[in-house]
Amino acid sequence: MIPQHPHKPPGMSRRDLLRAGLAAGVTLSALPLAHPPTLWGAEAGQPRRGGVLRVRGYDPVHFDPHLTTNFKTHTTLSFVYSKLVRHKVGAEVQPGTFIVEPDLAERWESPDDTTYIFHLRQGVKWHNKPPVNGRELVAEDVKFSFDRFLTVEGNPERQLLESVDRVEVVDR
Repeated sequence: MIPQHPHKPPGMSRRDLLRAGLAAGVTLSALPLAHPPTLWGAEAGQPRRGGVLRVRGYDPVHFDPHLTTNFKTHTTLSFVYSKLVRHKVGAEVQPGTFIVEPDLAERWESPDDTTYIFHLRQGVKWHNKPPVNGRELVAEDVKFSFDRFLTVEGNPERQLLESVDRVEVVDR
């Protein structure tokens, strides 16, 4: 008797192998869902201060937000730098909307079309390293950052604030 397909090896067909691989992949990908408390950290206990946050992301070339428009750098920096205001994020924010909310400022007011007065949040402190040594954030720090933004050589976003006439520092 002559086999009908002499070049076909006996055993599993390619289609059967692909089906088995797909079934195994689906089964293995759903396995962590069998123990959701472990997956979502319910067994970790109460949060505690300190530690290391590891985030999958990009290694920025530098940590100076005034010298780049690169989203990879700014995404990484968003985990370590605060701003006067920020875009609100979270499940309740509809995609495509950009709601501005306070960050370092607790509130702001605009007495006219060209004036904004920011009221800084109380108790915000710098990290405990020289030269700031854990001191509280003051209006002069904000003015310094604003002035640096306009004068640092190589800032690709300088034109965003060039039209501002002046920045006044008002004590609390």
